[in-house]
Amino acid sequence: MRRSFLALAATTLLLLLAGCAGPHLGDANGWSDSQRMEFEKVLASDAYASRCQLTPLYQKYLRTRDTAILSKILVGYTENLANSCIDIPAYKKIEKERRKRKIHTYFAFHTQSVSASSVLSDLRSGKRIEEILAPYMPANPEFSRLLSYYRSGSVSGENHRKLFMSLQRAKVMSDEGWETYFLVNIPEFKVRFFENGQLRFAFPVVVGQKKWQTPIFSAEMKYVVLNPTWNVPDNIARAEEIPNLLRRKDYFKRKRMVVLRDYSIDSKPVDPRTVNWRKYLSPEWKKKELPYKLIQLPGPGNALGRVKFMFPNKHSVYMHDTNMKSLFKRSYRAYSHGCIRLAKPMMMLEYLATHGYLNHDWPTIQEKLKTMKLHEVGLRTPIPVHIAYFTAYADDSGLHFFPDVYGFDKIMPLKKPSEEGR
Repeated sequence: MRRSFLALAATTLLLLLAGCAGPHLGDANGWSDSQRMEFEKVLASDAYASRCQLTPLYQKYLRTRDTAILSKILVGYTENLANSCIDIPAYKKIEKERRKRKIHTYFAFHTQSVSASSVLSDLRSGKRIEEILAPYMPANPEFSRLLSYYRSGSVSGENHRKLFMSLQRAKVMSDEGWETYFLVNIPEFKVRFFENGQLRFAFPVVVGQKKWQTPIFSAEMKYVVLNPTWNVPDNIARAEEIPNLLRRKDYFKRKRMVVLRDYSIDSKPVDPRTVNWRKYLSPEWKKKELPYKLIQLPGPGNALGRVKFMFPNKHSVYMHDTNMKSLFKRSYRAYSHGCIRLAKPMMMLEYLATHGYLNHDWPTIQEKLKTMKLHEVGLRTPIPVHIAYFTAYADDSGLHFFPDVYGFDKIMPLKKPSEEGR
């Protein structure tokens, strides 16, 4: 009995001492041997494509084995995993300069807050490196697919750059909306629809020109428009439609365009012959809003075709049918002013209607199309739309590479090493 009591007392004392020392016995910087070895393995293979500007600091660690340096690398690696290796502020300056050169471009970065104290607290608490990194792992499923090819080490040369940059861009896509969603991949000129994570259909698209780029961002599809009108944006009116009218007086009539004081189709039309159109091409009107709005009426020749799929956003970009079907026969398809033209819009519309995504069934949709009048049909539940830029894309058939249409692989700068790591 006495021995049992002494054994129990000794065990209790050891537990108390362990409690005073903290739950994790590491070195002065909080690193246990197992954590250090685990992270060294991650860094050696760059398992998450996040070593980037930390490589010189990593080389310094290999020379010194100073875990204070390893702590700095862990914080930086976590930051790179969460928010990519792209130098976002530097890129935003490049983007601004491009706009000054009349290149319409936009790239959205969805970043996370990374707390150094939180990361190091997790380290000291004894968490495995994988556990520490897990909250910052991109939710985008394409990230995981691309990462498996990156880890294999089988890709080299220019394609390795495409793979690496695509991984970095995958990190800064939205973390929401990856179960049932549309994915438009600009360099591939393709849209895919995933339902509960499974690919349901995919087909070609036409995207924005190099100077009128389709913006890279995420939004939610909320409704579709049948027999749409085309509200011509002021910049397109100045660049194309007004000059066309000045060259040919019947241009608006042939294109079924009406002139209004605003974009309300019910407002009183203006006779285009009474307007001095040349005036609105002068420099003083370059940045002013035009007092007249051009609207193309529904019909077979409408630039938006028979249907457009709306995911409201500040760029006024959407997916739509087109009367220029011949463009889908080309391998290079960057011809629009930013919107996404669909090769199979009716198939997409029918799928959404027959699978319960729209507020009307397919027969009702068909009847509304026949009227040749504008109708809006809401979605029962919004569907996320992700417009992405993957020059490397992985699917069930393998890893594929595409042209750097907008030059993002080349112009997106990566973070530079600090002086400390040199």
